[in-house]
Amino acid sequence: MKKLLILIIFYTFSTTVFASPSICSVVKSPHFMGCLQLRKTMSMCGWPVPRPCVRFSYYVPQYFIEVVNNPGESFFTGMPGVATQLSSLKDKIPFGAEADSGAYSFHAHTINVPLTRWAFLGMPCGGSLWDNTCLTSMSEHLGQNWKTGAADLLQPAWLAWSAAPKACLIKGAVTSATGSSIPTGYPANSFMCSTDRSWIPKYPPSNQPVCNGWGISFPRYGTVTNSDQMTASLMVASRMRSLGSEVFQSVPTGVDEKWQMIYPQSSSCFREGQNVGILQTKGVSEIGRLISGKFKNYLYVVWKRVGCTRDIPYIASTQAWLGAMQASCRGME
Repeated sequence: MKKLLILIIFYTFSTTVFASPSICSVVKSPHFMGCLQLRKTMSMCGWPVPRPCVRFSYYVPQYFIEVVNNPGESFFTGMPGVATQLSSLKDKIPFGAEADSGAYSFHAHTINVPLTRWAFLGMPCGGSLWDNTCLTSMSEHLGQNWKTGAADLLQPAWLAWSAAPKACLIKGAVTSATGSSIPTGYPANSFMCSTDRSWIPKYPPSNQPVCNGWGISFPRYGTVTNSDQMTASLMVASRMRSLGSEVFQSVPTGVDEKWQMIYPQSSSCFREGQNVGILQTKGVSEIGRLISGKFKNYLYVVWKRVGCTRDIPYIASTQAWLGAMQASCRGME
């Protein structure tokens, strides 16, 4: 009961004060349980007394990636830390644009999903990130490198593929059936706020795949040449995930992640770099704009798998907590 009271208090606080996307934006999705993918299998515990237990496995929302048309735009302007970050930006020349050649340009940011730690307090395995009220990585803090990609032009993997871009696209198409989730290997101080990185002349070595089903990842800057705006936004989001981990070192990456579109409409979950045709069957599309009337910007959430072994009573308490979580979020509609 104490945990439930804490949950309700923090949900109410986030809704009335921040009025920004939070864990409830994810929980209220009709695809929440499918993305959560809760699995329970019988196991044994050996300490202090051997006994039957249950092995839990499920995914936890980690962070949002927002892809926006112009510097200073964000879904999270109602959060004090974000508002401060955006108001302090010096370079606010519009960058988000669509060119006749099929080139799309965006800014992108990451932020830990607000209140996930409280929402998942009663789940058995933990794995949620700490709340912070600031963006953890911002493309505006990359300066000219976000406009030119110059800091990535000496990446070994990029140099190897740059001479054969068509072959790179073919490789991306081959791997796009399943997508992938590759950790960068860099430390992630996920409690950190984004700060200026424009002074970095050359980015550290990256193990980001050069080619995937969304296009060519390098150089990692804000412009993508693609057949449609939505796919371009996915590639920019993928680049920001990589930069957030390797350059800002504030975005965690793991071996078993999946993505979900939250805006312009909620989708089921998919893998990074997965074929766009497959994504469309999962509800990743622009159709939601016809209802909202808003014709720009995207919001994605990245999930991470966690697992643990607990005693049998956790089965009932976990189901009860999930029900309370969903009911609390629905009550805010």
